[in-house]
Amino acid sequence: MTTIATHFAKELEQLHRDGYVLFKNVLDRGQTAALKEGIRLAFEGKDDHVMMQGPMFERGEIFETLVDHPVISAFIEEVLGPDCQLSSMNGMRTTRNNGVSKWHVDEALFFPLPEGAELDASIPMPVFLLNALYYLDDVTEDQGPTQVVPGSHRAGRAIRFAEEIGEYKGQGPVSILAEAGDCLVFNSQIWHRGARNQSDDPRYVQQVIYRKKFIVPHMTYDINGAYRVPEEIAQRSNPRRRRLMGYSEQVF
Repeated sequence: MTTIATHFAKELEQLHRDGYVLFKNVLDRGQTAALKEGIRLAFEGKDDHVMMQGPMFERGEIFETLVDHPVISAFIEEVLGPDCQLSSMNGMRTTRNNGVSKWHVDEALFFPLPEGAELDASIPMPVFLLNALYYLDDVTEDQGPTQVVPGSHRAGRAIRFAEEIGEYKGQGPVSILAEAGDCLVFNSQIWHRGARNQSDDPRYVQQVIYRKKFIVPHMTYDINGAYRVPEEIAQRSNPRRRRLMGYSEQVF
């Protein structure tokens, strides 16, 4: 019998080894176009240096359906557990000469290691946060792709928004040259950045970050502790989507 774990065996192995995995063609052209237009509208009237808007599930059902995308959410739950929840959901627009271009890990370094120490290769790095990036444009080097250093989620080293990054075990940065409709899922601890967009075309990405249940969500920049998903969205959501958006009926 095929289980979720065996169905995703290859992807799980890559995630734990490299820190990321690219899922191909998880959105069709219609979904991609609708999401891109929704993000474009969210940025109307905003300065070019504004790169994030959210939470995007408040902007229509096309975004709500992305919370529990059948492929990506199943994979996320296999890694983070069946009680995982949403941390944030931001639409991202990167215009010319802009980008989240400093190397970083998301939120914090969860597993610092002493200089020279390494985890045994047989021990998978615990995962607390997973970032899912849905690409709404074909991404070229000129557009400022997401860049990662494979395996660096195991480094246990703080990099503190560095302008330059070195290698990890002989592996330097790689660019994720995705196509519209692809989704990149990565461990929050991998060294990564969004390179500057050197083209004249804005790059649109829908970001969805998932968390272990005990981690505080970052739905907004100012009222995280008090934020609650609008009731009308919760009412029309299926049980999985409600749970992912924080409506948990299980205390422990």
